[in-house]
Amino acid sequence: MKRYNYTRGFLIALLLYLMQCTVAAAYTVELTRQQVQEAVDGYFPVKHITPLVMLTAHNPQVSLMQKSNRIGLEISVLANVPGILTGEGRGLIDGDLEYRHQTGEFYLRDPKIKSLELYDMPAEVTASVRLALQQLMRQSLPVMLVYKLQDNDLKQKMAKSVLSSVAVRKGKLILELSVPVLNLVD
Repeated sequence: MKRYNYTRGFLIALLLYLMQCTVAAAYTVELTRQQVQEAVDGYFPVKHITPLVMLTAHNPQVSLMQKSNRIGLEISVLANVPGILTGEGRGLIDGDLEYRHQTGEFYLRDPKIKSLELYDMPAEVTASVRLALQQLMRQSLPVMLVYKLQDNDLKQKMAKSVLSSVAVRKGKLILELSVPVLNLVD
């Protein structure tokens, strides 16, 4: 009889503990640089026109930055300052990923211009072009779909809930999502 009470008490304690816990499994998506490149290519060229400068960004080259876990875009830039001059160059922009769990989609966000070199343009003009490029990337990057979880894949459908981490490892973009398995208490 005593043994029965100990066993019953242990089971009740275990059940109470489990009711306070959420058990989750991880689901990992690995994207190669080429897969990200193909996703981004369709959004270029992008243009920005203001009274001061007409800007076109094109020919993006994706790099996956392991140190910062960000996605880099090296782009060609064509800048035209009406009535003054036209110049070309290259810029390096990086951004990280935003996960929208309602749709299971990953978008680029938080663009930062790491470098901008315009050939044969004075520094004052390059500064204006840099501001225009920053504004263009803030408008364009949040609509660039990098990856969408597939609804026809049960694991990916279940994984839509929580993004655990984004990392760049061995030249691949690693997306880890938590899949809730048990949630007994809100």
